[in-house]
Amino acid sequence: MPGYSLIVALHVLAGVVALISFWSAALMKKGSPRHRAVGKVYLLAMASIVASSVPITIQFAFFRQQPLTALFLAYLMVITGNATWLAWRAVTDKRDWKKLVARPGWHLALWPMVVLALAVVATGVQHRQVLFFGFSAIGLWAGWRMLKFARRGPARPDWAFRQHYQSMLGAGIATHVAFLGIGMRPVWQWLLSHTTVPALLIELFPWAAPLVVALIAAAWLNRKYGGRRVARVAPVKAQ
Repeated sequence: MPGYSLIVALHVLAGVVALISFWSAALMKKGSPRHRAVGKVYLLAMASIVASSVPITIQFAFFRQQPLTALFLAYLMVITGNATWLAWRAVTDKRDWKKLVARPGWHLALWPMVVLALAVVATGVQHRQVLFFGFSAIGLWAGWRMLKFARRGPARPDWAFRQHYQSMLGAGIATHVAFLGIGMRPVWQWLLSHTTVPALLIELFPWAAPLVVALIAAAWLNRKYGGRRVARVAPVKAQ
């Protein structure tokens, strides 16, 4: 593919910017001017990652004849795009959830993710790829939450804030899975060849570690910012 090396270089550069800005924003005071400014940098970097992922996926699907890798990249691309779009729109549409779910972007963020998640499930079963089967649960769970939200509306007054940080965590999972699973692949290959670390542990770590960290962070954030207490005090009903 013409210009493929340049696309990969831009993809890697955007990934580096995304990782740095993700952790920078995470360590800043939520809602502060610096947090918002760095968050915008992160979202722009993530948008660049998603855009550059399209030709990379095409390269693996049609030029390198690696359909499983292409499927994984396509799925990673759509769940990243989903989380990035929701993190952005949860803030801009925080006063009108019906406006949020009526946007074309809502459906573009939802349905490709669900369809590819189902494709990943089928591929995981067919090829006995446990990682594919497990990773598909993220997209299916996120899709179910979006469908439930669109049907019932928000159940809490702070829904936009929670949607924002939960989506940021989702985007962080995808970013770190890509970094650990693809960018650090030479490290895992070296460990397989030169150490006695179990192969299954090495294979699972790039996938499981970001998910576990994100779940811990989500539990901490939910507890810090009210948990179920806010929902009991002032529930928001669908209009």
